[in-house]
Amino acid sequence: MYIRNWVGLFLLGTINNLPYVIVTSAASTIATSFGKKNLIGLVFGANVALSAIVKCLFGVAYAPSFWFSLVCIVFVGASAAFGENVALGYLRLLPSKMVNAWSSGTGMAGVLGSLLYITFGCAVGAGGNDQDKLRQLIQYAFLLTSPAVGLYLVSYFFIIKCPSMMPLTGVQTEVAEKEAILDVNTSAQGEQEFPCVAVKESSLHRIWRCTRFVGWMALNLSAVYLFEYIAQGCAAKVRPKSEYNIGCPELYAGLSLCYQAGVFVSRSSVQLFTVTKVHILSVLQFINMMLWIVDVHFKFLPVHILPALMIYVGLLGGASYVNIFYILLHDDKYNIDRELCINIAALFITFGIIGGTALETLLFSTALKYD
Repeated sequence: MYIRNWVGLFLLGTINNLPYVIVTSAASTIATSFGKKNLIGLVFGANVALSAIVKCLFGVAYAPSFWFSLVCIVFVGASAAFGENVALGYLRLLPSKMVNAWSSGTGMAGVLGSLLYITFGCAVGAGGNDQDKLRQLIQYAFLLTSPAVGLYLVSYFFIIKCPSMMPLTGVQTEVAEKEAILDVNTSAQGEQEFPCVAVKESSLHRIWRCTRFVGWMALNLSAVYLFEYIAQGCAAKVRPKSEYNIGCPELYAGLSLCYQAGVFVSRSSVQLFTVTKVHILSVLQFINMMLWIVDVHFKFLPVHILPALMIYVGLLGGASYVNIFYILLHDDKYNIDRELCINIAALFITFGIIGGTALETLLFSTALKYD
C-alpha cells in the first residue's frame, strides 16, 4: 500500500501543478509580447491571486490584451492553489513522509512544464514575429494538459488508499475510542505543547491561535517564496535585452528549467534527510535574492554561471517547502488542529509570492527599469 499511495500522490502533485508551471515558464513571453517587460511580476502575482477550479477554459496565450491574460492566469493558478491545500490537508491521514511523494510530484510538474514550453519555443524559434506565433502555441500546451484531469481523478479515487478508510475490527474500534478520550483528557489538562483549546472556542479565535502556533514555520515559508520569486523575476533582466528571445532554449526559459530542476531534487529529498533549522534556508535564499538584484543592475555575472545559481534558488525553495510541511505533518505538537495549521502555512506561501511579485514589479518599474 505504501508504494501505491506514493505513486498516487506523486501523480496528484504532478497534474495539479502542471498548468501553473507552464504560466511561470511563459511569464517572460507573455509580458514581452504585449510590450510589458517591466510588469513580468504581475504574471507571477496573477498566478496565485485566487482559489478556484478552472484550468483550461481560457487560452492564456491567445488573449487579446495583457490585462485579459492576467485574468485568465488567475484561473490557472487558482486551480493549483485549491488542489494544493486540499492535498496537504489530506496528507494528515497518511504517514508524514508521504509529503515527499506529493512534493516530488509538484517538482516533476515544474520540470515537465518547463520542458513543454521549451519544446514549443524550439519548434517555432524565438524573437521577432515568432513571439506572436509562440503565444498561440502556448495555448495548445495548456489544452494538452486537459486529458490529465482524468488521471488525476483515477489517482485520487482509486489509487490512493487512506488507512482510515479501511474497515476497523472491534478491537481497533475500542482502541481508537480510548485514544480519542485520552486525547481530550490530556488537552483539558494542558499537557500537550499545543495551547489548551476552549470548549466553546470561536472560529476566529481558533484561526488566530493556530496562526500564532504555526507562525514561525509559516513566516519562513513565506519569506523563502518571496525571495525566490524576486530572483526568478530578475532572471528575465539579468542579461542585456539582446541575449533574450534567441536560441534554443531561450535564456529565460532555460533558467526557468534550471530552477524547476532544483525544486524537483530538493522536494524529493525528505526521505533521505530532513532539515529542522528551516530559518537557515530563508537566510540563504535572501542572500540569493540580493545577488540577483545587484546583478540586474550591474550585470557582472557571466551567463554560464546563471544556470547553477538558478538551480540553487530552486534547491533552497523546494527544501523549505518539503521540510516545513514534513514537520507540520510529523511533529506531535501539531496533533490538535493539524489540518488548519497546514492550511495556514500554505496560505503564507501565497502571501510570500504576492509580496515578492509586488516588490519585483516596483523595482523593475523604478530603479531597475528595463528599457
